[in-house]
Amino acid sequence: MQKNILYVIGTPIGNLKDITFRAVEVLREVDFVVAESRERALKLLSHLDIGKPIFTINTFSEANRARTVAEQLSRGKSAALITAAGTPAISDPGDTVVRKCYEAGVEVRAVPGPSAAVAALSISGLSPDRFLFYGFLPLKTGKKRKILREILSGPYPVVLFESPRRISKTLKVVLEEGGDRMVVVCREMTKIHEEVIRGLASEVLAEVSASDARGEYTVIVDGKGRQEPS
Repeated sequence: MQKNILYVIGTPIGNLKDITFRAVEVLREVDFVVAESRERALKLLSHLDIGKPIFTINTFSEANRARTVAEQLSRGKSAALITAAGTPAISDPGDTVVRKCYEAGVEVRAVPGPSAAVAALSISGLSPDRFLFYGFLPLKTGKKRKILREILSGPYPVVLFESPRRISKTLKVVLEEGGDRMVVVCREMTKIHEEVIRGLASEVLAEVSASDARGEYTVIVDGKGRQEPS
C-alpha cells in the first residue's frame, strides 16, 4: 500500500455485511484508523478481525486533532478515516481532517460505501433523480422552521436526518411549513428493525407519533407541487 495517503471510507449504516471488499482491504493495510467513535470503530474492526491503532476525533476536537493526523501522514504513514456509520464528512466529522491533509500535501482517496441518504432515496418512490440533501436540522424550533420554509420551497425532494427524540416535532413543522405533501421516513436502515413509513405528511406524522420512536431516522420530503409518480 502507498504511504502518505488518507483513505476516506464509507462504512455500514447498520448491517455490517454491507462493508465493501475494498474497504476491508484498506482497513487491513493502513497504519492507523481515524474514527468518530472508538466504540463503533472497535466493533467494526473486531467483526473484520482487524487490529489497528485508533485515533479519535469528534465535532469539538477535530480542528485540533486534524493537524496531528496530517503530520503523521506527511511523515510516511497511511490512515483510514471512518465515521460511526456511513461516509465521513457528510453530516459527520471528517471534513477538517481532509482539508488539513490537502494543506499538508497528503493525498486523499475515497473508498465509497453505504449512504443512508442515497439508500433511502432509492426506495422512496419519489423520482429522486435530483434532490437536496440537508442532513440534521437546527435544534431550536424557530431556526428549524425558517430553514424548512426555505428548503421545502423548491421542486425537488429534500433529505433530512433526525433523532428519535425530535422526529415527531420535526414532522409537525414539515407539515406546517410544507403542507400535506408526500413524505417517506426510513428508520434503522439495514438493521433488524428496519421500517419504512410512506404517505402524506399528516399520515406519517400520526403513525410516527403513535409508535415507539427509537433508532435513527432518514426523512425524505417530496418537492413542492410535485405529484406522486404514477
